[in-house]
Amino acid sequence: MRSLNWNNITASSDGDFERLPAGPYVARITSMTDVPDREYVEVVYDIAEGPKASFYSDVWGQSHPYAHHFFMSYKERALGMLKGRLEAIAASNPGFDPFAAWDAGRTEIFVNRLVGINLQEEEYRRNDGEIGTRLNVCQIVDANSVRNGKVKPRPKKALDGGRPQQPASTAPAWDGEIPFD
Repeated sequence: MRSLNWNNITASSDGDFERLPAGPYVARITSMTDVPDREYVEVVYDIAEGPKASFYSDVWGQSHPYAHHFFMSYKERALGMLKGRLEAIAASNPGFDPFAAWDAGRTEIFVNRLVGINLQEEEYRRNDGEIGTRLNVCQIVDANSVRNGKVKPRPKKALDGGRPQQPASTAPAWDGEIPFD
C-alpha cells in the first residue's frame, strides 16, 4: 500500500454525494459497444444540457458506466423498439442518419449525438438482501420533446409491484411415495 498525503484529501461517507434526480434529460451519447453474442448495443450517456450537464464526467462517472447506460437490443422481438430509439436519435440530430450508421456497424459515429431520455427511480434487491434505489432509463425520445416539456417524470417503480416479498416456505418436502401416477 502506498503512503498518501491526507492533508489533500477530503473525507466523505458512503452515500454522501449528489444524486441525479429522476426525470427527463437531453443526453449525449459518450460510447456505444456492440455485444454480438447477446444481440445488443450498450449505450453510455452523459447529461448534455441544463444545470446537470456533464453530471457523469467526473472520475466516478467515468469508472461506473453501468450507472448511466441503456441498451439497444437487435433481437428479432425487439426490432420495433430499436427502430423507435434510432428514430429518436435521428430527430434529435438533424442531418444524421442513424440507420445508415447502424447498418454500417459504425457505432463510433453515434458518439456525441443527442437523444432525450427519461430517468425513473426503481427499487432493486441489493446483494445484502436490502432494497436499494437506482435510476433507470424508462423512455427514449427526441431531445425536443424533453426541451419542450412534453416528457413527464414517472413515479418510482417499486420492487415486486410494491408488494412485500413473501418468505420462502419452511414446510418440509414430501419424501414418501407419490400416491398417484
